[in-house]
Amino acid sequence: MLRDAIGRDWQCGTLQVDLNMPARLGAHYIDEHSQKQTPVMLHRAIFGSLERFFGILLEHYAGRLPTWLSPVHAVVMSITDRQHSYALETVEYLKNHGVLAVTDLRNEKVGFKIREHTLQRVPYLLVAGDREVAAHLLSVRTRNGNDLGAMSPELFAQRLAVELETRGRQSLED
Repeated sequence: MLRDAIGRDWQCGTLQVDLNMPARLGAHYIDEHSQKQTPVMLHRAIFGSLERFFGILLEHYAGRLPTWLSPVHAVVMSITDRQHSYALETVEYLKNHGVLAVTDLRNEKVGFKIREHTLQRVPYLLVAGDREVAAHLLSVRTRNGNDLGAMSPELFAQRLAVELETRGRQSLED
C-alpha cells in the first residue's frame, strides 16, 4: 500500500489467486497419479500499478518532481537574439556533463519565459543576457523563485552533479 500526500491509501502491485478461470478455460494437467487436475492460476498486475505509482508520485510532489526525477533539469533562456549562440553553446556543454537541459530562444519577454517554465515545473531557470554573455556566466533561478545569482556553466554543472548524485539531499540552494 502507498499513501499519497492527502492520506489516501493506494494498492499498487497485486498478486491474485484464481481458482475459477482455469476450469472455465478447460485447463488441466496430469498429476503423479495420472489423474487430470485443474491448476490454480495466479494473476499479477504490474502495468496498472506502475501507472498508479506515477500518478501518486506526481500528485505527491504536485508536479514539482525532485531534480533527479525531472525530465528536464534546466532551461537556458536568451533575452534577445544576441545571446542565442551563447545559450546553444551552454546547453551543449551542460548536456555533455549529464544535465538534461534545453534552450528557449523564442522572441518573448524574459518574464513570460520564466513564468511559463516555472508553471512547467522546470527545476532550474538559467537566463543569459548581454552581461552574462560578456562575463561567461548564467543568472540562475529556481522554480520556487529563489535567485541563486550568477554562476559559470561549469560551476552550475558541478553543483547540479552533486545534487543529482545525492538524490536531492544536497541542492544548489544549500
